[in-house]
Amino acid sequence: MGPKKTQSAEEVDEIKKSLDFLAGEISAVRLQQKGILDLVEEVKILRIQNAEKDKRLEYLENRVEDLEQYTRINDVIITGLKNLACGIADQSFTRSISCSIIYTSVKSTIIENNLSCIH
Repeated sequence: MGPKKTQSAEEVDEIKKSLDFLAGEISAVRLQQKGILDLVEEVKILRIQNAEKDKRLEYLENRVEDLEQYTRINDVIITGLKNLACGIADQSFTRSISCSIIYTSVKSTIIENNLSCIH
């Protein structure tokens, strides 16, 4: 083995400065890492909340569809009319007219917007 090298005071001071700098950098990285971990936890919580809200939204949309369907239970949809009996022209063949039907003992009355036609 060769002779031991002795370190000068300048080299020791340089090493101390480097160690102090690295210690400061490690502290900064730890703080950043803690901030990142906190944000990751927050993202996990927000994802769970988002999934719950999506489920709630889907439930409410289905509920609205069910209620809308229930309100149309007695509706009659008439399509493809060029002219109505009272002279009101339909804009296209695809336009649908939703009518409420009221049954009486002898007659059926179809009502749409104050328009009545008796069968």
